[in-house]
Amino acid sequence: MRKPNPEAQLAWITTQLGLNAPELQLDALDGDASLRRYYRVHQSGHSVIFADASAEPEVTQTFIHCASIFADAGARVPQLLAWDNALGYSLQEDVGDRQLLPLLSQGSVNGYYEQAMHMLSRVARADVRAISLPAYDAKRLQSELDVCNEWFVQGLLGMSLSQEFNQAKHALDKTLVASAVAQAQVLVHRDFHSRNLMVTNTELVAIDFQDAVIGPVTYDLVSLLKDCYCAWSRPQVQAWVGAYYEALDEHLTPATYKEFLRDFDLMGLQRHIKVLGVFARLYLRDGKPGYLPDLPRVIAYVEEALALYCESEPSVAGFRGLWAEQIRPVFEQCDWYKACE
Repeated sequence: MRKPNPEAQLAWITTQLGLNAPELQLDALDGDASLRRYYRVHQSGHSVIFADASAEPEVTQTFIHCASIFADAGARVPQLLAWDNALGYSLQEDVGDRQLLPLLSQGSVNGYYEQAMHMLSRVARADVRAISLPAYDAKRLQSELDVCNEWFVQGLLGMSLSQEFNQAKHALDKTLVASAVAQAQVLVHRDFHSRNLMVTNTELVAIDFQDAVIGPVTYDLVSLLKDCYCAWSRPQVQAWVGAYYEALDEHLTPATYKEFLRDFDLMGLQRHIKVLGVFARLYLRDGKPGYLPDLPRVIAYVEEALALYCESEPSVAGFRGLWAEQIRPVFEQCDWYKACE
């Protein structure tokens, strides 16, 4: 894995911008959950963003590819100014520091979410036959569900998985994967939430889209409306889901809103089971404890979906019982969970 090289960074930036090194000021920015590093480059009262993905340079090529795809689909993304796939460097438009998350309130959320869903509805209409991206297929969906067992249950909670729990989890996984692959397959951002939506003036700009895939039509909607960093009431969420359902083209949705809501909720259950493992892994493997306070919210999403569908889905009922019996008593004793009570 390559380490950042300040001299190489500065030489590349100055070459791209046609300036001398003394004319530039680089300020490191808080990164995301990846190995990428970001800097704000100040030059003559103007600024751009420099991204250093030298630790994983292949990401830059993917980022450039996905930026073009989303822009062509009608999404607002940062404009790309220069890039080098071999070095893993890129320069892009500076869209500011205003994440959507701290701007959300009961008074503002409807307006912002209407904009976000309008962006998603445009993206969903993109002709996926002309887009070269990986498929969010059954194998990938299942591998994400496996992360929960390894990193959340075994790693964070320190539990051995019982045969009974493994069987119930396997049955639930089959239900969730089958629901996801049966949906209309569209262009999917894969992390479309309030920390990856920037607000510039009153416009939303999507970032961090380099993991895009072709996948279930409800996936990005779940990321937005069942955000791991904020939560809204069930009636509000249902109203937004209904509005989105009405806005989509008929070929992208099932026959009824009730079916679409089921797809949405089961997709959310898949995503949040995955996120339990991802947040645990970020803490245990990568030394990032900042995601632990968000685990109780993610658990609440999981348990809400289990309660909603335990009567209609046998696999949900079976897993819900063992979750309450075996898993809940353990995480209830964890400091990160008790802190939210």
